[in-house]
Amino acid sequence: MSDVSPKNSSLFLYVPVAIFGVVLIAVIFSWQFKTGEEVGASLPPPVKEVAAAKIVNHRALAQDTGLAADGKMLYTINCASCHGNDGQGDGPRAAGLNPPPRNYKTETFKFGTDVAAIYNTLEKGSPGTSMPSFSLLPPRDVWAMVHYVRTLIPNPTPTDDAILAKLPEAPQGADAGTEVAAGAPDTEGRIPITLAMHQLETAGYAADKRLRTINPNDPGAQVYLNRCASCHGQHAEGMNSALLSVHPYRYGSTAPLYAANAPWLSDRAAFDDFVINGLPGRVHPGNGSMTRAQLDALYAFVQSLAAN
Repeated sequence: MSDVSPKNSSLFLYVPVAIFGVVLIAVIFSWQFKTGEEVGASLPPPVKEVAAAKIVNHRALAQDTGLAADGKMLYTINCASCHGNDGQGDGPRAAGLNPPPRNYKTETFKFGTDVAAIYNTLEKGSPGTSMPSFSLLPPRDVWAMVHYVRTLIPNPTPTDDAILAKLPEAPQGADAGTEVAAGAPDTEGRIPITLAMHQLETAGYAADKRLRTINPNDPGAQVYLNRCASCHGQHAEGMNSALLSVHPYRYGSTAPLYAANAPWLSDRAAFDDFVINGLPGRVHPGNGSMTRAQLDALYAFVQSLAAN
């Protein structure tokens, strides 16, 4: 009679089979891996494809001085509050800044006045000053501001091949019209317009979607563009994703100033209080430095938008 039980016989059989299976799998894996390496070594390196809509031809944009026409409005919205309408460093916010904003007419530019230097300053800001980065704007808008700023500078550095060489070369076939997609924006207080604050929270305004045409020569429009447009939009249409901070990224919504049910349209006292004192605890700042004439002009401007 055998001393080996059926159970022990099964164990002796399974162990070699399991070992054989592991070895077989390892051999197959190693063979396939080496085959893949050999095939990969014989192929050309992968080419990263970039969609045409995400290509920026910086060199073409740097030479397109016609962008200055669009840059004037962008400058008025983003820069004039500090640098002034004519670039003399006398904007309404200049008095509280240290160091003060640069006077384009009389002061030397820290990084130079060529297109590449000004573009880099707008993209990166100026460390140690109140000059922010505008890298969240589309490249075409930044270049438009570059060209307009240069119209305010006496004898800016000419754009030659050496300057253009500082800019990245666009892939073959790109044109100036293609650009990188923008990689792009609280309630008790002194304001006696609780409804207005509630509506600012919920953005529940009955406003149409038509963009109002703004005449930048209108006195009220000038006040608006200098003090309000950076948050409320170029056409006073409100911004659904206004950037509040970049570290961390925080966004907020601003209201269309011509909203049909906005309390500030029907109550002049509420409008004045809203503009002068702002909303305590909210991102809407006060504008206590405004003169009565500026306030009147701004109110007439907002009323005219609602009437359009």
